[in-house]
Amino acid sequence: MQLTSTLSLNVVQQHLFDAEDSSRIELSFAETAVLQLMLKHQGTLITREALLEAGWHDRVVSASSLQQCISVLRKKLASYPEVELKTIPRHGYVLHLESKHNQPSYFKKPKAALLFTLAVIASLILLGYAYINHDQAPYNESLVTSSLSNVSGNIRVFTPAAQAELSADTNKRLKNQISDEPNWQAPFSSFSSFALLTDKMDSFAICPNYQQGQCSGKQLINITSETQHGSQLALSDFLTTKIRMEQKTYNKLDLPELKAHQGDLKEQIYHGDLYFAIDDHRLVRSDMRISLVDLAPDNGIFYFAACITDEDCYTTPIRYEIRGQFKRTTEKWQQRTVERFDVEVSKTTLSSPNALSDTAQIIYLALRKQHLTQEQLSFYRVYQDDGTAIWQLPLVNDNIMWMQRQTLKL
Repeated sequence: MQLTSTLSLNVVQQHLFDAEDSSRIELSFAETAVLQLMLKHQGTLITREALLEAGWHDRVVSASSLQQCISVLRKKLASYPEVELKTIPRHGYVLHLESKHNQPSYFKKPKAALLFTLAVIASLILLGYAYINHDQAPYNESLVTSSLSNVSGNIRVFTPAAQAELSADTNKRLKNQISDEPNWQAPFSSFSSFALLTDKMDSFAICPNYQQGQCSGKQLINITSETQHGSQLALSDFLTTKIRMEQKTYNKLDLPELKAHQGDLKEQIYHGDLYFAIDDHRLVRSDMRISLVDLAPDNGIFYFAACITDEDCYTTPIRYEIRGQFKRTTEKWQQRTVERFDVEVSKTTLSSPNALSDTAQIIYLALRKQHLTQEQLSFYRVYQDDGTAIWQLPLVNDNIMWMQRQTLKL
């Protein structure tokens, strides 16, 4: 978000960046949120109540917290007289940006000439590297043979291009989430799985009884955890808990009478459950739905909803929703063609729970940061067959998920 010809606000990383000398000014979360709101509505009065809600949502703080925040921002912006935070007594604040038509002077600050030269050289090197490696996929894919409680299957493993060695630990990392039970027979005869392994998260999407390139969509298993912090769940216990928790559905649309309806628009609906299992904490379920409506060949309306509860219903359900416009492109991940959906977020909602378990707290804080800071999100559709699809979701880092799908004509 641009404040001046050289100064911009990086909301995600919470700092101001001056392109003139590549300097950074670090900001707190509240300073970032307050400045972001004022920048969105520059030249307009923003009430103190609105600024307090942006910077300290659902927290009880005094008016002096906002005054102190504005005071600190003014000090950090002191070198930029064209950026002015005006106080409107008893009402709020206005951000005023002075319009400058002159081109920026790249050699105004000390050592700027040297820094500019180095920046140009670095840019040329990076451009050359990018040109040489323009076909490199962001993820490597490998095929690993595995087993779940005496049932054999295979796992297609995605690892970041710079961390290809992670695939060697696939079976160990799967067992860290779902442990083998040698004396118990799983209620399926085979399985196929996709996995996304990074240095932060292990995510597995499993389809039991996958046959002839098709997944039935029944008893899908989607489980994720922080790396090295899996719960080592017994598959029998996990499936029992899963069946019990899925008796209550929050996001599924199942209206058979609508299937015969004929309309001009098609809504693609994806639904599934993702389980977060961290150490010996309560298992947390996220009931998810994705909805796509194509308005043109490569763009349309995007809707995402997640309702999050834990296995003991200790947490009041956390409801998280995203609405916006998507633009669809394709990428090559080695030999695999992947569809990318870049979503310009127009609205997000996040409910505030009354209580949080340990795992739910981690998820809620990650969603809260995303809710307050991210204006664009990228979703990837990695695979699709007649009745299911696999999505990579930007939810609490990146996770992979196998979902049922259906088409509704509107």
